Amino acid sequence: MFTVTTAATDTALLTAAEARAAIGGATASETQITALIARVSAAIVRECKVASSGATPPTLRLETITETFRLKSRQDNLVLARRPVIAITSVVEDDVTLEADEYEIDTSPGILYRLSEDVRIRWADCKIVVVFSSGWETVPDDLKLAAVKLAGILWSEGERVDPNLKKESIPGVIDREYWVAPSGDTLIPQEVLDLLGPYMNHWIG
Repeated sequence: MFTVTTAATDTALLTAAEARAAIGGATASETQITALIARVSAAIVRECKVASSGATPPTLRLETITETFRLKSRQDNLVLARRPVIAITSVVEDDVTLEADEYEIDTSPGILYRLSEDVRIRWADCKIVVVFSSGWETVPDDLKLAAVKLAGILWSEGERVDPNLKKESIPGVIDREYWVAPSGDTLIPQEVLDLLGPYMNHWIG
C-alpha cells in the first residue's frame, strides 16, 4: 500500500517545443499540443506498468512516496512500488526509525534490504513504513526519444489509421508490414518499446 506524498510538479515527458518538432512542423494549436503530450506521457506510463496509488495519476517523473508493508512472515527484501529509487528518506520498522546503516537500496529495481552490522538479514514480520523519492526530475534522453517517436506516430494516426502499420503495398492486393503484430496487446510500435525497455516494471506494485 502506498501513497504519493509529494506529487510531480510536471508529469510531461516532452516540452511543447519538443512535441511540435516531433510532428514535423505540422500546424497545431496549443490545446492540441497539450493533449498530444498528455496522451504520449500516459501511454508510456501505462506501457511501463508504473504503479498507481489510485488518488494520483502514475508518472515516471520525480515524486515522494510513502509505502507501508504489513508483513505476515519474515522477508529477504522489500520491493518498492516505484523505481528507480532516487533516495530513501526514512524507514520505520515496528514504530522504530532505522538508522541509515541499517538498510540499503538497490536503486534501479527498487529493492530494499535490511542490514545488521553491514550484513543482510531478513525483514521482521511487522509493519514497515518507507518514505522515498522515485522517478526523474530531468527526463532521460532515451525516454525522451521514445516520447518523441510516439508523438509523431500518434499525430499521424489520422493519416495512417493504424500506428503499428510500418509499410503497405498494393501488388497482389495489399501486403502490410507492422511494427507490432495486430494480435499484440500493445498499440506502441516495437521501435518505441525497445527504447522503453529499461523503464519497464516487471511487477505490479
